[in-house]
Amino acid sequence: MLVASDSESDLPVFPLLNPASRHDSHGFLHSFFRMKSFLPDFKISKLLLDSAHDAMPVYKYCKRKGITPFIDLNEKRGIKVRYKNDFTIGMDGVPVCKEGRRMNHDGSEPSKNRIKFRCPLASRKYGCSCEHPCSDSKYGRTVHLATKDNPRLINIPPRDSDEWKTEFNARTSAERSNKREKYDFLLENGRHRSTKMWYCRLYNILMLQHLDAWDLPYESSLRKLILQTA
Repeated sequence: MLVASDSESDLPVFPLLNPASRHDSHGFLHSFFRMKSFLPDFKISKLLLDSAHDAMPVYKYCKRKGITPFIDLNEKRGIKVRYKNDFTIGMDGVPVCKEGRRMNHDGSEPSKNRIKFRCPLASRKYGCSCEHPCSDSKYGRTVHLATKDNPRLINIPPRDSDEWKTEFNARTSAERSNKREKYDFLLENGRHRSTKMWYCRLYNILMLQHLDAWDLPYESSLRKLILQTA
């Protein structure tokens, strides 16, 4: 199920039934490109996916189509990648120096598709306090991570930023949408043997979700509380 995570009512966009034997990442590809064929004018600017979809081709496709990916990393596919010989990239996309210290995020350059990091022990006044400094500069060693080098690990916004976490947290809208379909509208109460009948039941439920959103304007819990006590 593809869901509009930026909608106030967690509205479903496009469903596709897949066999249980199909991996989630393959099911997503089938659903995504089927949706693109049905809705060619539908513009997508961001993709929020879990670690099952953490694959390099997905990132490359997003980069080619101007889509910002927000995908959780899958540790089984490798995280600590060597970078510029004396650095590794941690699971949150932050470079780690040869002394094992995480570098400090020091700004982004979206126009150049790169992120800047700086030595955590460097001081402009006193220099670097590390026993084995990797730079003679008082400013400290800086590392620029370019998305072209590894679009899977190097994201803009970076994974350790509040912006990335806020965007990724919106992925829970898919769970809320699934809850509405399965429990509120009793999707699984059907006893159909035909895939066509399951689609009929599912699409009717999706229409009810949209009708609910049109008929009942969104109200925050605080606003409801004020109206009730007024």
